[in-house]
Amino acid sequence: MNTKLKRSYKIAPVLLCISLLFISGCWGKREVENLAPLIGIGFDLGEKPGTYLVTQQYARPKKGGSSGAEILQRTLGAEASSVREAFETVSKGAYRTPFMGSLKVIVIGEDFAKAGGFNDVLDFAQRFAEFRRSMYLVLARGRAEDILNLKLRSEHLSAIYINYIIEGGNELSTFPTVRLGHYLTVLGRQSTAPILPVVKSIKPGEGINYKAEKSGEAEELQIQGAGVLRGDRLVDFLNDDETKGYMWLENEVFNRFINTVDLEETTVKFSGQVLKSKTKYKLHTNNESKELYYQIKTSIAIDEIIGLNKQLSGTEWVKLAKEAEESFAKVIEKECEGAIKKQRELGQDFLGIGRHIEQRDPQYWKTIKDQWEEEIANFPVSLDVKVTVHHTGMSSSSATNSGGEGQD
Repeated sequence: MNTKLKRSYKIAPVLLCISLLFISGCWGKREVENLAPLIGIGFDLGEKPGTYLVTQQYARPKKGGSSGAEILQRTLGAEASSVREAFETVSKGAYRTPFMGSLKVIVIGEDFAKAGGFNDVLDFAQRFAEFRRSMYLVLARGRAEDILNLKLRSEHLSAIYINYIIEGGNELSTFPTVRLGHYLTVLGRQSTAPILPVVKSIKPGEGINYKAEKSGEAEELQIQGAGVLRGDRLVDFLNDDETKGYMWLENEVFNRFINTVDLEETTVKFSGQVLKSKTKYKLHTNNESKELYYQIKTSIAIDEIIGLNKQLSGTEWVKLAKEAEESFAKVIEKECEGAIKKQRELGQDFLGIGRHIEQRDPQYWKTIKDQWEEEIANFPVSLDVKVTVHHTGMSSSSATNSGGEGQD
């Protein structure tokens, strides 16, 4: 027994050395210095029928710059009948070998989205090994080419700037975050219509005031609103309030600003910050009919009170806090009702109500799924919004002198 054991100890190292000969090495390695990292890609309709304009944005480090994202601008485009053909065309003029694994954002142009068929170009993105399903998808107001070629005042590449906005989306919670993998998952569901955030260029005075280097030219980007799709065709856009309603109903609000300035029925206005929020849903049966019931619970810190012209006692502050809770709840209800109304008008279930029904009552879903687009317009949905004012900031009083002293 000992002799056999000693013999096996001698043979094992020999076999190990022989097996190393069959292990492949890094024969196909590519040096990072020789690659051109692709950061963003945009798709528009080509001028010729059956072609796409594929715009590719590469990050080329600026010599002496503090960041690899600083412009030397390297945005190239090619019109082709397939994405692979467009990449090959651009590769012939690229300063280095394109590397697709660094792609952050895919921008779909408005006309291309309305025409439909952009899933054909995404097919390449999901099949080619270098691409990752974690990249973000956005719709462009206008052409994707114009968005990616925009020279920003911050000197960031447009694709990187869009990525920064999306990555900070949880701090805003005003638009959906959609990755390629999530989009493909939703696309495979019969019950849910895909939705994508919308990016647009902003000229001075279009909601944001700034001094542009060239008069009348856009030099800033903004993500606001969303686009609703039927398959891979853009049906319509959601405005800012409708998109916010979508975020509440989808339980995607984490930390956002909210105010009651537009409520006409109140004289005192409030603004605050959402600290936490939770949305739950239930499928109720009422007299043999179904109803989807949403319950939204959120905690808000008051940041600002407008129109309060007197000092309040402790009891009065408690009453005012209750008034703030009611006002915030009305704003949330208005946003949610706007999203539900839009869904009924479009007949596209971007809120995923059908998915909720399928999860709660699969047997009932089987009876209505084939007519779901017709059912959407009349399917009962109810809301219950409860807001708790967590605190009123660093002060329990207003910026008002008692007795009107010093206000002459």
